[in-house]
Amino acid sequence: MPRAAILGFDGCHASTLGGYADVLHVANAHLVKARGNSAKLFEWQFVAMDDAPVLASNGLPLQLRKVQARDRFDLVFVPSLHYGGHREFDQFLARHEGTARWLTRQWERGAWLVANCTATFLLGATGLLDGRTATTTWWLESQFKARYPQVNLSMRPVVTEDERLVCAGASASYLLQAVRVVERFAGAGVAAQCARTMLIDTSRTSQMPCLPLLAETEHTDTLVQRAQQWLQQHMTEQPRMAWLAEHLAVSERTLVRRFQAALGHAPLTYLQHLRIDTARTLLEGGDLRVEQVAAMVGYADTSSFARLFRTRVGLAPGAYRARFQVVDAPPDGA
Repeated sequence: MPRAAILGFDGCHASTLGGYADVLHVANAHLVKARGNSAKLFEWQFVAMDDAPVLASNGLPLQLRKVQARDRFDLVFVPSLHYGGHREFDQFLARHEGTARWLTRQWERGAWLVANCTATFLLGATGLLDGRTATTTWWLESQFKARYPQVNLSMRPVVTEDERLVCAGASASYLLQAVRVVERFAGAGVAAQCARTMLIDTSRTSQMPCLPLLAETEHTDTLVQRAQQWLQQHMTEQPRMAWLAEHLAVSERTLVRRFQAALGHAPLTYLQHLRIDTARTLLEGGDLRVEQVAAMVGYADTSSFARLFRTRVGLAPGAYRARFQVVDAPPDGA
C-alpha cells in the first residue's frame, strides 16, 4: 500500500497540492475496478514541516499535519510555489534548508521524491540531483543552472526521472508527473485509465514547443545591446558579421567574444533565434502561409526554414500553428 506525503508550505499552489491527490484518488477507483477490494490502494497525507497553518498562494488557508521523525513514506510530492522574484525566492529556499534535509532522509529510506516547476529548486537544494538528470520550469532555467551547476539539466522533456527523483516543468505538468508515478506504483494500465478519465494528454512529452529560444538575459554590455538592436533592425536581410563589426567599430573577434560573454552564444545564433521566435509569433497570431512567414523573417528557402524551425522548436511550422494559434472569439450575436 503506497503511502504518499503531499507537502504544503506558505506560497504553494493549492491547485497543484490538491490536484496531485485527485490523481491518486482516481487511480484508486481504477485499481478497485480492475483488482477488486483487495487491491493495494494509494494512501496520502497532507503534511507540513511544522504545525502552523499554511497559506496557499491564492489565499486559501490549509491546516496540515506536522511531519514526525518516525514518518516514512513511499512517495513525497512537493507542489510548485508562487515565484515572487529572485530575492523572495532566495529567502524561501534559505528558510527551507530543514525541508531539504527531511526530503533527503525520506529518499535515503526508499521514498520517491516528486517535485515540479519552482519546487524542483527544493530538490536541487538536497544535493541529490547532482550528477543526475532533472528538468525545471523554462523561465527559471538560467537561475537553476547558476544555483545547481552539478545537475544535468535537460529542458527538452516535460518530466524527468532518475533514481526515484522525478522532476517536471511548469506548474500544470504535475498532471503528467502524477500519471508517471501512478504507472511506477500501479502499472501502465491503471496510469493510462487515469489519463483518459481526467483528459490528461500524455502525448505531450516535450517542452520544446513552449521554450522561447531567446530567454531574457540581463546584461550591461552596451556594445552587445547595440549589436542586438542592429540585428533586430536587419533581421529580414542577410547581414554579415563584418558589416555589424564595422558598424560598431570593433573587430569580428571582439564582437563574438563580447556576445558570448553577455548572452552565452554568438551573434549569428542570436539572429537565428530571433528569426525563429518571430516566426512563432507570426504563426500563433495569423493565417499567413509558411512561405510568407519564412520570407518575413529572412529565409528565402522555405524548406530550409521549415527544417530549422522543426529542429529548434520540435514541431513543423504548420503543426506548431495548429497547436498554438490564437483564435479570436466571434463578437456577441455573431
